Amino acid sequence: PDGNITRAEFAAMAGRFFTDEDEEIEGDAFPDIADHWANYEINLAYAKKIIEGYPDGTFKPDQEITRAEAVTIVNRVLERHPHKEHLLEHMIEWPDNMDKYAWYYEAIQEATNSHIFNRLYDEEQQPYEIWTELLPVRDWAALERMWSEANSSKNPGEVVSSADASTFR
Repeated sequence: PDGNITRAEFAAMAGRFFTDEDEEIEGDAFPDIADHWANYEINLAYAKKIIEGYPDGTFKPDQEITRAEAVTIVNRVLERHPHKEHLLEHMIEWPDNMDKYAWYYEAIQEATNSHIFNRLYDEEQQPYEIWTELLPVRDWAALERMWSEANSSKNPGEVVSSADASTFR
């Protein structure tokens, strides 16, 4: 649980959102995935426009994925299409995401600001969002506490150890 995730592992997770379609994939999208265990999922995620490679044409499947890459993939799987010209002025901004010209700027903003939006399409029929309203920041710890209190058992029963094998037979 404390290990890092590779680009292949994350692409495989994203590709599995679409495996019910049994899409035929012809050839590899990247030269460095030919014999990789996640070959099909990487190619499927590429075909679905969920992932991209590097400028040199490779995918680097065993390289650790960055936060920016992971957020971009999640946004694409969820069909979220931020556009830096249509964000809202008072959104949360992060000290490590202040470069509005970085390739990942909009993706991080999309993933970290709850908002209402309108989806429009450009002249090439590519979707993009126009944010119309920011939603309040949620106190997730308070929500978790509230859920836990509402769903706790008055008598949770006897606590047993897995060392007592007879309990689990």
